[in-house]
Amino acid sequence: MPHYSMVLQWSEEDSGYIATIPELPGLSAFGVSPDEAIKQLAIVKKAFLDVMAEDEEEIPDADILRPFSGQTRLRLPKSLHASLSHEAKADGVSLNTYIVMLLSEKNALNQIRNSISALENRLHNFIL
Repeated sequence: MPHYSMVLQWSEEDSGYIATIPELPGLSAFGVSPDEAIKQLAIVKKAFLDVMAEDEEEIPDADILRPFSGQTRLRLPKSLHASLSHEAKADGVSLNTYIVMLLSEKNALNQIRNSISALENRLHNFIL
């Protein structure tokens, strides 16, 4: 059986977790806990793939995660390029290092914001 990717999300509307498989659109499972949603998804996935096999339908391939090179190319407005270059020089680092630092900080803030939001949702549901 292919090893598919899985997405697990909190559903405010359902007051529980929804697990899905992007490669199998429309397939989802619910659970009051992440573990329960994942277990239910495994059951639903097996049943779905069994039916496809019985009907001799083509089983969708699992997406294989491609390795990332750690490199990307950016196009910047000249003014932003100049500003970032000046800030990097003032900090005594390369432009690349400075941009990586900014992206890392922003990414960390987003992760913290998402964690706080998830905790707020759990607290809200606990209080209700």
